Amino acid sequence: MEIEFLTVMLTVITMVFLAVPAFILEKCHCLPQGATKVFSSFMLFACQPFLTFMSFQRTDYDPSVLINMLITAGLAFAAHLVMVGLVLLLFAGKKNDVRIRVVRFASVFGNCGFFGLPFLKSLFDTGEMLIYAAVFVAVYNFLSWTVGIWLITGDKSYVRVKKAFINPPFLALCVSLPLFIILKQPISQIGEAGTFVNDLFVKLSSSFNLLADMTTPLSMSIVGIRLAQMNFKQLFANGWVYCSSVLKLVVFPLIAFGLMLLFPSVSVEVKCCVFFSCAMPTATQTLLFSEQYGGDPFTASPAVLLNTCLCILTIPLMSLLIAYL
Repeated sequence: MEIEFLTVMLTVITMVFLAVPAFILEKCHCLPQGATKVFSSFMLFACQPFLTFMSFQRTDYDPSVLINMLITAGLAFAAHLVMVGLVLLLFAGKKNDVRIRVVRFASVFGNCGFFGLPFLKSLFDTGEMLIYAAVFVAVYNFLSWTVGIWLITGDKSYVRVKKAFINPPFLALCVSLPLFIILKQPISQIGEAGTFVNDLFVKLSSSFNLLADMTTPLSMSIVGIRLAQMNFKQLFANGWVYCSSVLKLVVFPLIAFGLMLLFPSVSVEVKCCVFFSCAMPTATQTLLFSEQYGGDPFTASPAVLLNTCLCILTIPLMSLLIAYL
């Protein structure tokens, strides 16, 4: 699997460019207050579940895919837990500092769903890759609602195991995977071509795709609005934000790369999925958790935005390591 540096860079740039219209509209005061909340809710409860569902609709069933899904889950768990151990070691004894707690979360949990899934779809456009990416997102959701909340609060009583399983992406996976195994083919292939049944599922599949494809524009629009609302001095003046950027955009993908080297027999699709998912910028969930669980939003918001801006350079640079996988 050959991946060109410029292809990766153009893929990232075109995705980040989607933030520009929202940035301009917010600067011109053309958007109502609370637009980001509306965008976030629609993206989380409507678009991302369909993005997960349609990830399983791009290839026929193969038993090897299930094995690779389990491998992906194991590697995703391992990469996250190694990174968690690293940030705990680096910031030992500083959990009472709200800024440090935000940096810990921002350094581990990336935008593998709203940014990562569409990125992999645009770069590779293969059915298997998107299935593995959906599995990675499921692991991310489980860990963010458990280990992640503990990192950002320093208090295990805030951990929400129920939400780790009852969330739109995970529920979508619970529907998509059994259907994938039972049907063994995309829903658009149900029935004979030209029949009413086939036409119905083809059109349903097309509608689901439209909702799935809205995930990236909405996600980047939120980034654009938040960027327009921020004082640029605040964005670049916080040293802890740079710390989270180095850890998330450089150290974490390098850990994933090292982990991939330990398992040379793993398929290249799984390796690329895990590697690029770990290289994604800090998740917008960092800001949401900071506001909800007493973190520092003045560190969280710049961390998300600066990570997203810097990933234009870091993701293509990290992609140069793919040749060694």
